Amino acid sequence: MTKVIRCSVSLACLALGLCGLAKPEVVNDGPDAFPRAVEDVYAQLQQVGLDEQRVYKVRNLSFDRAAFHISLDDGTLAFTRDILGKVTGAFFQGDGEVLLLPPNQVERASMSLFTGAAILEEHFSTAYFRFNDDSYAELRAALTPADDAPEFVSEFDQPAKNLASTDALRWLLSLSRELPGETQKPGRAGENSDRMLHARIQGNKLGNFDIYYDSTINEQVWAGQLKTVDSGSYYNVWTSFSVTKRSARTFSESEECQVRRQIGGVYTQPGSGRQSTLASR
Repeated sequence: MTKVIRCSVSLACLALGLCGLAKPEVVNDGPDAFPRAVEDVYAQLQQVGLDEQRVYKVRNLSFDRAAFHISLDDGTLAFTRDILGKVTGAFFQGDGEVLLLPPNQVERASMSLFTGAAILEEHFSTAYFRFNDDSYAELRAALTPADDAPEFVSEFDQPAKNLASTDALRWLLSLSRELPGETQKPGRAGENSDRMLHARIQGNKLGNFDIYYDSTINEQVWAGQLKTVDSGSYYNVWTSFSVTKRSARTFSESEECQVRRQIGGVYTQPGSGRQSTLASR
């Protein structure tokens, strides 16, 4: 039987925790100053575009997150504009490959059911990445500036903006965790246990699909695909599994519900079944 979670968290609930993001002079602008500042940041996260000064040629570059491996063999990679001094994403066009290895027979059988193969090994032509860790610094060191930056941004800036909203609230939660005075759980002082990477990939055979790593949820790795049929839109969870013990510093249950809600308005709890779920996007 499929367990379904329905939950919603108002953006206003984050206003108190994120008020430190506002500039000091905004404090005296009235009682609505802090909520407006939060809404401004959220709006930027929802529609952030590409930065013409951060467009690079890429060749034979690869990186790993938990159980999946991404290779950018040849192409162009443009990072997004800063939000509060942070680079939150990137758009790639060219030749790439993703490899994901489910950890056990059950997950491999699930992957095979949806993709026809027990291991996800797919070449792709475009990918949109959203991350909250040091991915920008990690990748930037191996890149060289592109000669066609204006043309690339002109072509892919709007698609990047269209895709940005999916992870906007998840990014807002990360910002709330970084504010001064945020309590660290015992034994994890100074360690950033909130790491997220979401890749929306246009596969050469499988079409558009998602792979996701989030260190703050029970099953940190998942992959899946949105499907639309006559009766509606369904999200197929190809695989979903844990790679580590649950982090000592995690989101609350309501926050995790909201993060999962970004996948779809009605979500199948990973591990409780592999049935497709109706999405609200």
